[in-house]
Order: sequence, then structure tokens, then C-alpha cells
Amino acid sequence: MSARDVESRPSPIAGLGLFAKREFAPSERIAPYSGPTTSEPPSEAFSGGKVYALEITPGRWLDGASADNPARHANHACHPNAELIWHEEETMAWLTALRPIAAAEEITFDYGFSLAESLFHPCACRSADCVGRIIAAPLRPALRRHLRFSRPRD
Repeated sequence: MSARDVESRPSPIAGLGLFAKREFAPSERIAPYSGPTTSEPPSEAFSGGKVYALEITPGRWLDGASADNPARHANHACHPNAELIWHEEETMAWLTALRPIAAAEEITFDYGFSLAESLFHPCACRSADCVGRIIAAPLRPALRRHLRFSRPRD
């Protein structure tokens, strides 16, 4: 489990994606999501237009924008094959396999966005039941209901 086990390359989902260079078993650590922690969320102005920040606890952020953090290229998917787990004792987050991941498969996780955040982030995972927005799995049914009732009627 090291950065050598993954590679960043163009993704059919969005921009660069993170891809497995070998098979991973369920619960296996794939790659660390590393960077400095801050009390303020990093802004686009300081990161070249992209933000790779994780809110690890309320008011505490992990800035993963560094080129030394290949895990920052893992895209969101509605049916991810990995999850991001914060390990307080290591002060580090790890992408961890949810199911078996094949070599060359794109590694994805649920970004867990709120309803407000989802309005600014379309989802391109192409899952058959994708709601079209990057939003945390538990919030998707509510967003579907909202979208169903907010559409213009005949």
C-alpha cells in the first residue's frame, strides 16, 4: 500500500482520476490522503482553481492539494469502490477499498457533500441511478424528491 500502487491519469468521470496499478482486497488501504491540517478551508485562489480539502472534524480541514498527494485525484462516484477514512492517531486519511478493486480500475469515493454544496457540483459518474449532483448517499433520496417536485408541470 503505497503511492506506487496507484497512478493518476485522465478519467472518463472528470479530469484526472486515480487508478489501481494492482488488485486491492476489501478493507485494504489504497493510498494516504495527506497534507497539512488547518482551521480554515483552503480557497481556490491559493490552489490553482481546485480545492482538495476535507473537513475532518468541524472547523478542522485537511488540505490535500500537494503534488505529493496522488489520492487527491480520486473522483466521486455514487457507487464508489473505496471510502476515505480519517485516522486520528496517524493524523492522516486513507483511501480504503470497500470491495475488491481490479488492477486498472478507477478508484472512487463518495465526497459526502451537503445539499447546499451539491448544487454547485454536478456528478458525472454515469451510474444508472445517479441523481446528477455530488451529494452524500444518505441525502440522495431527499434531493430526488426535491427535483421531482420542482420540475415544471404540463
